[in-house]
Amino acid sequence: MRKWKQVIQAVLLLCAAAVLFCAVKKADQAGSIQIHEEYLEIEGVTHEYDFMLIADTHISLCDERDAQLMEKAAARKAAFEQESGKKAVRTFHNLITESVKNGMDLTIFAGDITDSAMHASIDFVQNEINRLDKPYLYVTGNHDFEYGSEYFSKKAYQKYFPRLENLTKTDKQYVIHEYDDLVIAGIADKNNQFDKEAVEALLPYMKGTKPVILVTHVPLMPRYKDSDLEVLANNVWGLSKSGACRVLLGEKGCRPDKTTKKLLDAVFAENSPAAAVFAGHIHFYNRSMLNNTAAQFITGAGYCGDAVRIHISPDMKKKQ
Repeated sequence: MRKWKQVIQAVLLLCAAAVLFCAVKKADQAGSIQIHEEYLEIEGVTHEYDFMLIADTHISLCDERDAQLMEKAAARKAAFEQESGKKAVRTFHNLITESVKNGMDLTIFAGDITDSAMHASIDFVQNEINRLDKPYLYVTGNHDFEYGSEYFSKKAYQKYFPRLENLTKTDKQYVIHEYDDLVIAGIADKNNQFDKEAVEALLPYMKGTKPVILVTHVPLMPRYKDSDLEVLANNVWGLSKSGACRVLLGEKGCRPDKTTKKLLDAVFAENSPAAAVFAGHIHFYNRSMLNNTAAQFITGAGYCGDAVRIHISPDMKKKQ
């Protein structure tokens, strides 16, 4: 009898352990993350760096301060959770934890971190970013400062864009993080274009001798025919009514205006210091070449827990 009692207790303990294991796994799924490991050698760089690239977390939290957006925010939050099977706030927390744990030299936020300029979303992101013990760079995407029906409107820039200043650490449409051998130049999205003042500020770096990594929300279209990125983007997002790519910035996609074209031409110039472009926006991971010299790293959707860890090192082939 005692033996059977011990067997039953053992079975119950195993069942309890199994239930606990399943609960932990289920909870983990709600905020699990996937980090793509990438390596990039850059001519002219003399140090090694580790960067974390995060975008499109679409944090959609709302409280009474933005009561008019409660319904929209709840619907957006539910849609992202249904698509990913995860909670964006938890994946964001886990991504920040990953960056801290691995001692990233720079955490790069490439837009659409918030889904709208709601105070609760901004406060949450700010509190999480405050956990970083090393620098970060934050550029805005096409959602960060939208507000209800205000989307890239004059009112959106005047009233809601300033809400993000503590996050971006600037009231400008660009931000620079400079090392002695490398420049990280971030530029905000302006409805698939770039701001004139921002372009003018970045052009001297794009015409200098120090290697540059450009951070932009919308990826650039490679300048060669039928690139894999273009094919993938068209398959996922479809074409515009005019038959152009809807999510890449370039002549066959989101066509650049004169100001934006100045910066793109500087990136693609024959002797450009542009070593790479970091981006988000398209919600899937991709690494490809923009031309013969510059690579582009695009992170998948942060609300799905995706991010890219990029190790930068000197180009040893050029040293030999």
